[in-house]
Amino acid sequence: MSLILWPIPNQRRMSKQLLTGTLEEQCDILVQIAQEKMSTGNYTGAYHALKEVVKHAPDRQDAAALLAVAKQRKSEQTRLLLISLAGAILFVGIGSATRLFGDPWLLVLGFVGLLVGYGVGNLLNSLRRPAKPEMK
Repeated sequence: MSLILWPIPNQRRMSKQLLTGTLEEQCDILVQIAQEKMSTGNYTGAYHALKEVVKHAPDRQDAAALLAVAKQRKSEQTRLLLISLAGAILFVGIGSATRLFGDPWLLVLGFVGLLVGYGVGNLLNSLRRPAKPEMK
């Protein structure tokens, strides 16, 4: 039985910690860590923890269902970030094309573009049908 390495939470730099106990106990700890991360919006961290659980204990249906939710939310966050950045780039590009000179104005346009992109990203995320995790 192999032991799972996992980062210690609440440290500035995430160092690895060797989990001890049975495989079931280690998986329980990782599922608990993943749930805590999901409650704070850290879907990437939850995804990685749950991926370890599913890798070492593929029969855990609770972890597989949580992994599907974490993967979907992680994807939504990434899409929202990219759309927001695209909005900022578009607005700064429009400001540059209209020969709006002055860094303060381009910064304002970039910020407005971020807000518009964030709104568009949230709208697109709300229109998507949520993926239902498969239960085996």
